[in-house]
Amino acid sequence: MTRARRTRGLTLIELVIAMALFALVAVMGLQSLTGMMRLRDGLDARSRSSAELAMASGLLRADLSAALPRLFYPPGGGQPRAALQSDDLRLALSTGGQPYLARDLQTRRLTQRTVPQRVEWRLDRVQSTLYRASWNSLLPESASQRSPETAVIGGVQRLRIRSYWPQIGWIDGTVPPAGSLPPQRRAPADRDGGMASLEFYSGTLPLAVELTLAIDGIGDITLLEHL
Repeated sequence: MTRARRTRGLTLIELVIAMALFALVAVMGLQSLTGMMRLRDGLDARSRSSAELAMASGLLRADLSAALPRLFYPPGGGQPRAALQSDDLRLALSTGGQPYLARDLQTRRLTQRTVPQRVEWRLDRVQSTLYRASWNSLLPESASQRSPETAVIGGVQRLRIRSYWPQIGWIDGTVPPAGSLPPQRRAPADRDGGMASLEFYSGTLPLAVELTLAIDGIGDITLLEHL
């Protein structure tokens, strides 16, 4: 007759050691999961930043490449503005060939049109955000023809613009020295004698524009565009 084998349970020390091992594994797993979540958040933030930068640089290049040497006449009879203007916070330029959506009065449908426009970029230093707006005409009749400002890219701390002029070279801003501007000439009138006869061409566009954005976490991003 065989004796029944006695079953031996865990001692208190063994139980404490097992619980400690489980806790260590759980902490290591939690740290690994936290690290993965931080990495994912970092990649998402970089992806959004890259997308914003790509969109901003694409819009800026498209606007600069479409620069048109024509004055802008603000509504209300204000003084005409040069084809290209800039300072530390703003960039405004007349453009041609840029599409925009307009509602047809007869069909009530949105149609894409291509007409000369006035594009305005503005840096808000308080919000560190670069905004873009546009007028759908160089001769707007009212302020309603200006589109609402759209935030394009955030984290922008500084905006710097330089321009290249023949026989002058690179200068800060977009205003060449006095006396170097060519004379303005009146645009030819259209067949119906319409508003085109009131517009002036302005030969004040430089040969090239260099635009530098100082962006948080990235540094200086420079765009060079031949006009």
